[in-house]
Amino acid sequence: MRKLGQLLSAIIYQNIAVIIAVGMIQAIFGIYGWWYNDRILLLVHPIYETLLPILLGYTGGRLLGGQRGAVVASIVTFGLSLASSVPNIIGAMMIGLATGWMMNRLDQTVKKHIPIGYELLVTNAVAAIVAVVLTVFCFLFVGQMLSAGVHLFNRFMEHVIHSGWLPMAALIIEPGKALFFNNVMNYGILTPLGIQQVKEIGKSIFFLLETNPGPGLGILTAYWLKARAENRKGAKLATFIHLFGGIHEVYFPYVLMNPILVPAVIVGGMAGIITFQFFDAGLVSLPSPGSIFLILGLAPREDMFYVLTGVAVSAVVSFLSAFLLLNRFSTTAPKKSSRSHVAEIIFLQNIDRLGGESRKKPVPIETHLTNEDTLFQTEPKKPLVRKIVFVCEAGMGSSAMGAAMLKKQLRKSGLNIEVDNASIDEIPPDTDLVICHQKLMKRIQQAFPGRMYYPLPSFTDMKNYEELVRFLEKGYKPTIR
Repeated sequence: MRKLGQLLSAIIYQNIAVIIAVGMIQAIFGIYGWWYNDRILLLVHPIYETLLPILLGYTGGRLLGGQRGAVVASIVTFGLSLASSVPNIIGAMMIGLATGWMMNRLDQTVKKHIPIGYELLVTNAVAAIVAVVLTVFCFLFVGQMLSAGVHLFNRFMEHVIHSGWLPMAALIIEPGKALFFNNVMNYGILTPLGIQQVKEIGKSIFFLLETNPGPGLGILTAYWLKARAENRKGAKLATFIHLFGGIHEVYFPYVLMNPILVPAVIVGGMAGIITFQFFDAGLVSLPSPGSIFLILGLAPREDMFYVLTGVAVSAVVSFLSAFLLLNRFSTTAPKKSSRSHVAEIIFLQNIDRLGGESRKKPVPIETHLTNEDTLFQTEPKKPLVRKIVFVCEAGMGSSAMGAAMLKKQLRKSGLNIEVDNASIDEIPPDTDLVICHQKLMKRIQQAFPGRMYYPLPSFTDMKNYEELVRFLEKGYKPTIR
């Protein structure tokens, strides 16, 4: 299920620009917009009904079946969209993944039995046959069946939205976010539901459930006030990045360090949902990232104040709860642990320059940290760390921010190392050093084994970057006695 959720979220966030673009059209020219224009609104229907499903199907097919799977999936999804009376967002994603997987399996099976010189003919013929069969089947049968199912599901979700049960969603959403399931829940589940609802009524509360910055803002503000003077800088930086930059992952470590704060984010999330429900507030599209600027920009004109009120209420409730629960501020991961990870990296980077005896028996970590003159007496001919990749769940947000912060530190030190960011499933094969949040360490080691890793307790703590750069710098330059 985790893998399926990751695939669904990857399909959405790779096409997020289209979703936001349609949302902007509706926010400006829609029935809740600033300047209603029925002619411009004619763009919305074909994008939701045809273009977006085909893009989602294409992306799903490419993820599992490469370019051939993507092309076949787009044809099949087109047949589905023609026969459907509603935007089959979820159906398009599932059909794209299924078609891509099928093409991948067929290619692997057929290629083993193709005579030499007939590869192109046979593979193209197989792809065309699969495309015809699946497209006709979806056009005649699947499209209308999914449309009927979507209509029933929409009516059920409308009942849930206007009932007293929707705030209970915070029991799953808020703890799930802190465990880095935020992209899976938002892109894989809530966004497709929101798109379906926007097509029906022009806005959706589902776009506010996970992206609401209020609960995280309350947690960070409480930390900011409770922290000792030397630790306030990181909390302050995280607060502004979270609220204005929309990168919510920066507050997850603060919750993970003190699990007692989980009830605080839950009640904050519930308070926000209740407020949104009371005022019947919603957004016309998904705000990605969840910046307060983008949230207000995608809110209907009449709903802007109510959306802001919901964010403020959830922030206040979360702050008060966290302030009472935080008896004392807990720092990030112990400095000794962080230094040991850096030492391991440097040992691997300089292993070729150690003596033969050292290769047989690794030098203790304490020696790496204290006897630096022994490790860095000569300058290496070629740096072993040429490419560093920041990794997070979706390859956006926190990893992009961390990569930018490290680039800044590397420029100051004059180190010419490539820095990029990626998702767990898309780490480039030429990566030398992987940097991630410590919570994702085991998953990344399983998905991308045999590399150097540097887990961080927080992406906003500049001390971690400075320490890493300092040791990398010593690996490039001779030690001066």
